[in-house]
Amino acid sequence: MSISTLYLSSFRNHKNKEFDFCKGVTVFWGDNGSGKTSVLEAIHTLSIGKSFRTHRQKTLIRNGDKRFVLKGTFFSGGRSDTVAAQYDLVSGQKIKLNGKLISNRKELIGKNSVVVLSPEEQSITKGGPENRRQFFDKVFCVTDTTYLDTLQKYGRVIKQRNATIQGINEGKTSLREIESWNEQLSQVGALLWAKRAEFMRGFSLSLQWLLKKNKEPLEIDLLYIDKKLGPSGYGEELKKTQEKDIRLGRTTFGPHRDEMGIQWQGKNLRNHGSQGEHKLCLVFLKLAEAVYIKEKTGRRPILLLDDLFAKLDLERNRGLVTLFHIMDREWEDTTQTIITTTDMVNLENSGMLLGHKEVKTHHLERKCST
Repeated sequence: MSISTLYLSSFRNHKNKEFDFCKGVTVFWGDNGSGKTSVLEAIHTLSIGKSFRTHRQKTLIRNGDKRFVLKGTFFSGGRSDTVAAQYDLVSGQKIKLNGKLISNRKELIGKNSVVVLSPEEQSITKGGPENRRQFFDKVFCVTDTTYLDTLQKYGRVIKQRNATIQGINEGKTSLREIESWNEQLSQVGALLWAKRAEFMRGFSLSLQWLLKKNKEPLEIDLLYIDKKLGPSGYGEELKKTQEKDIRLGRTTFGPHRDEMGIQWQGKNLRNHGSQGEHKLCLVFLKLAEAVYIKEKTGRRPILLLDDLFAKLDLERNRGLVTLFHIMDREWEDTTQTIITTTDMVNLENSGMLLGHKEVKTHHLERKCST
C-alpha cells in the first residue's frame, strides 16, 4: 500500500501545494512551523477521515479561508484509489472515494491503512485508560469491520442506557425500562469483550515478535484481563451495579471502563517510566501496530513518522532503524515511510535512508503558506 500524490488547498499553512512520494522513504525537512506535520495530517485525514491532532475540523482551515480541500492517490494490490476530502465552514465535511460521495467514514477505514508515530500520540503511554482504549480500538477497527460494527453498536446502547438512567433520576422514566437496555447491553458488551481479548492477544504476539528482533534486550508487556463473561454473566453484573449506576447517573460496568496497562522492564510505565522510556515504548507499540495490521490484512500500512529521531540518542536511533530494515526483509518488500525532520544530518546518521532504492526529499520553508 502506498500514496503517490497529495494535493492540499487551504490546509493548515498550505495555500496550494502538491507533493509526490516514492515507494521507499520520502522525507519532509525544514524548520518548525514550515508545515511538515501538516502533510502527515493530510494523509491521515484521507486514510481515516479525520486528523490525528484534533477533532475540530475547522481549525485545519488556513486562516482567512472558508474551506480546505485534500486529494490523494493511493495504490494497493495493483489498484489505484483517489480519495478527496473537503471541509467547509457552512456545509461541513465531504469525502469522495473514486469520485463517489461516501456517507460514513466507515466506508473509508481500512482501505488505506496508516500508522502514525507523532508526539501527539504519547498520551497512549502517559495518559489515562481512555487513551489506550482509543488506540487499541482504532487498530482493531482498521483490521476488522465486525469489531468496528460491534464497538459502534455498544456505544449506541451505552448512550441509550445512560439516557434511561438520566430519565429515571428525573422521574420521567420507570425503572422497568432499563431492563430492555440491560439485555441488549449484555449481548453486545459480552461480544465486544470477547473480540477485544482475542485481538489483544494477537497484538501482544506482534509486539513480542518485534522485541525478539531488537538488538537491545527489552521487556514490554501488555496487561489486559480477559473477562470471559457471556451475556448471562454480563447481565448479572449489570444488575449488581444498577443501583450504583442510577446514583452516579451513568453505566459503570463494561468494556468502556477497560484498562490496558503497560509494563516496561517489569514496572508500571505510566507511573514510573522516564521520558525516554515512554518515547521508546511508543515506538514499539506503533511498530507492533504496523506488524499487526500486516498480519491481519495482508497489506503493509504506510508509516508516518513525525520527528521520530529527535529525542533518542544515536545508538537507540540506529537500533530502531535496524528494526525497520528487519520488517522490510521479513515482508520481502519496502514499507512506504514518510518522515518529517528538522535535522537531515541526524536522520542520515541514523542510517534510515540507507538500503533504500528510492528516497525522495522535500524541503519546506515557513513561507510555504503563500
